[in-house]
Amino acid sequence: MKSKIHISDLASYYLQNVKRRLNLTGQPNYIPMRIAFGRSLQVDREPIFEEANKEILEKARGVRGNEQPAVSTFEQDEGLIFQALLSQKYQRKIEDDEYVDKITAHVEHGLYLIYHETEKLQGYDYLAAIASKSETAIKNKSKDENNNIDFTDKPHADILSVRIGIDKETQQPIQYQINTANNPHFGLMGGSGSGKTYFLKHLLRQIRQQSHYDTHFVFFDYAKGDIAGDTDFLRDTQAQLIDVKKRPLPLNIFADAAPDEREQKATAERIVGVFKNVEASFGKVQEESLYNAIVSSYQNYTPYPDFENIREEVQKNLKKADTLTSILRPLVEQHYFAAADEMIWGTWTNKTLVIDIHQIERKDLVCFLILDRIFSELKKLGDAPFNKELNARKIRTVVVIDEAHNFLSVPKRAQILERMIREVRSMGGMVILASQSPDDYDTSNFDFLELLEFPVVLKSTPKSHKFLEQKFSLSAGEAKELLKEVGKLEQGESYLLFNKNLNLVKLCK
Repeated sequence: MKSKIHISDLASYYLQNVKRRLNLTGQPNYIPMRIAFGRSLQVDREPIFEEANKEILEKARGVRGNEQPAVSTFEQDEGLIFQALLSQKYQRKIEDDEYVDKITAHVEHGLYLIYHETEKLQGYDYLAAIASKSETAIKNKSKDENNNIDFTDKPHADILSVRIGIDKETQQPIQYQINTANNPHFGLMGGSGSGKTYFLKHLLRQIRQQSHYDTHFVFFDYAKGDIAGDTDFLRDTQAQLIDVKKRPLPLNIFADAAPDEREQKATAERIVGVFKNVEASFGKVQEESLYNAIVSSYQNYTPYPDFENIREEVQKNLKKADTLTSILRPLVEQHYFAAADEMIWGTWTNKTLVIDIHQIERKDLVCFLILDRIFSELKKLGDAPFNKELNARKIRTVVVIDEAHNFLSVPKRAQILERMIREVRSMGGMVILASQSPDDYDTSNFDFLELLEFPVVLKSTPKSHKFLEQKFSLSAGEAKELLKEVGKLEQGESYLLFNKNLNLVKLCK
């Protein structure tokens, strides 16, 4: 087995700075390296990073660490604990050279995290902050007798105030207290080049920072993968990237059904409902076939089935391929979801995620199956903590749907979104819909106007003034004039509501 931990020149540069920032100058290197190892495990993602700052890369060139500690020095007679931690993370036994390689990877990843995180918060204050995170994680991972995650919320809710921008007329700053609103949901509307993505990333950074990283988000990168490719954004928000094209989601949508027939049938009904509302060609025959396949799979596969098992059950009763088998094919063959013998997460509402689905087939279905999981989890959690004095409710998680016009334009999909947006507020859920134009919300079936407390209209070319008229409380004539102005906005400018008034704002980014 390898006897020493050899870190890269870049990691050695991080180490030198981390020791100074944590007031560990003069201490042996294995001490900050052990802290880094723990920090890497704490963020619950693969120890992969990429330094994008060219100045840092230049400074790190040629740097050599003063010590490359022996594995035994790093372990300090606690080797069994480190082996157990790694085995727990990877759900298998880790030994020999792989053990040292895993330690090295997590040490380097942790040094990278601490280096960037201590740019503002240093010394004891930083160590206390990450210790607090660890305590919360331990509570969230404890299990009850039913082998379910025991969610532990903070017993209070503070006001979550985020910077939005500067009023163009008064030059006064605009801030939203988002968790005191009746419906803390955003609708971002803007065409290509409007600055919508810049503002969206700023908003999510603010939510994470101002909540002290206690409010999480799940971002569906639907169209381009540009959010997934922004390493600075992932680092700043401490978000984990899941590229569904490259690795399966740690999710099995069949795993939560209790081991009794009644619950299994309820799960089957719910999943069939998602399929029929998302897939336009999904008919009654396919509904019945999928429902029966799910129910029978619970009986034939323990402790629960996966999509490959479902497809096998469907094919038993089919003479030839049909719509259902074509829908299931990429889910199984491209391995979008975890198989029954693979590790899955017990909870999704305490994760901050960017889910890259822009290159996969059936992306709409994948998106809605994840949404169904999050929605079901929030319902189990019940009402989020509420501070009566501040009239503030804790926001547990934010669901961000980019390219939302792809869902709003389909009545059945819009119905799912409307139901979720309407119900999740009391549970600590918040939704951000990002779309091309106010026209996307002009649907005859559902009224999103009352549900979106924070409309942000950037440069776009809407054809109808209806949304502007109703949401901004304008006359028809005023709304038609505003329609013209919306098309003239500069990048990063927006019309929005503040103190119930229409404001022209230069957005933060």
